[in-house]
Amino acid sequence: MSELNKRLRALSPEQRKLLELELQRKGVPAPAPLKASAESGDLILPEQNVTGRHNEAQNQMGFSLFFFSDDGSTTTADKYRLLLESARYGDRHGFTAVWTPERHFLDFGGLYPNPSILGAALAMITERIRLRAGSVVLPLHNPIRVAEEWSVVDNLSSGRVEVAFASGWHPSDFVLAPKNFADRKQIMFHGIEQVRRLWAGEQMRFQGPQEIDVDLRILPRPLQEHLPVWVTTAGNPQTWKLAGAIGAHILTGMQGETLETLKKKIDLYRESLAEHSQEAESGQVAVMLHTYLGSDLEVVKETVRPAMVAYLQTFLRDSESSARRSINTEVKNHSDADNELRAALAFEYYFHKNSLLGTPEKCVELVDGFCHIGVTEIACLIDFGLDVEMVLEGLHHLNELRTLYASAAAAQSQEVLK
Repeated sequence: MSELNKRLRALSPEQRKLLELELQRKGVPAPAPLKASAESGDLILPEQNVTGRHNEAQNQMGFSLFFFSDDGSTTTADKYRLLLESARYGDRHGFTAVWTPERHFLDFGGLYPNPSILGAALAMITERIRLRAGSVVLPLHNPIRVAEEWSVVDNLSSGRVEVAFASGWHPSDFVLAPKNFADRKQIMFHGIEQVRRLWAGEQMRFQGPQEIDVDLRILPRPLQEHLPVWVTTAGNPQTWKLAGAIGAHILTGMQGETLETLKKKIDLYRESLAEHSQEAESGQVAVMLHTYLGSDLEVVKETVRPAMVAYLQTFLRDSESSARRSINTEVKNHSDADNELRAALAFEYYFHKNSLLGTPEKCVELVDGFCHIGVTEIACLIDFGLDVEMVLEGLHHLNELRTLYASAAAAQSQEVLK
């Protein structure tokens, strides 16, 4: 039995109906066995030899698990339970990757000061899922150390490491490297080049004490010949172009974005890839979205509302605090009541437009929109303040959505090969 047949046989009746609707939406005829399965309960597609054939299915979408916001100030002993159990779940069920961020000195995100340490822990409890930094704030670190640490994780994980690099934005983080704040974007791209060269085994010259040059290579040698590199951007079009110029993938979010504005940046990125001798479609674009799915839309909305509003209030406060310390112009100081109202209004927008909050059926249209503009992966932010048991239970519904797109892509490929 082909892998496609196994995948389709495993679908629940609800997932089969979703798959048929999704194929209709994309204008792809549903395979005859899929139509017949409603009566027979059996779901078998004809075996096809696809060895050596390029998968020409369009609108494929990967799903990964993203962590960012858990409170590190608590004294409980199981702070990392959600991360560990979610990673195990994603590993068992075919999710693309798990992302661990770098955050410093704030309750908001305080569980994640070092993604390489958490990556090493995840390497020991998973077997297939990709382990990604999302992101290493490179201007805070020596690139040699970054290459060394992630080479260790690459060995522990049998070659599953990928790293997204960020330039950083929060001034307090730069107590770790205060001289780098002003030129952090340039320092990041220069550091990426150094990490790549060291990863590839190149001997490089660095200045040691007393201005003595030292030639060195990193150890241990990583298992992957080349490090898969991502660039994290909040929306600056120039960063998208520079990422394309170095052949990096993109990790981004939807703060202040619409599908239309995001598409323009993706187009810039792919043009830059092509201009610098990269295949335009080789670049991956992952979009981080707040995620919690259930079976009842209104129940989900009221369940996530308190956590999302609190999350958005914290984000607004941190953004204003950072702006006041970063620029010379006056920034309006909003009251707690103002921020609560702004967060409540933002919640309505996020719930309906820019999140995977709701039911799998509700989220299909949004995911289709991302597929259409060239997004290749949804990085599902699942730790924004909900109860751990609730989040873990919701992963079942998220996996329904993931399976829908995996099966739709496979069915499209099957149609192309006929």
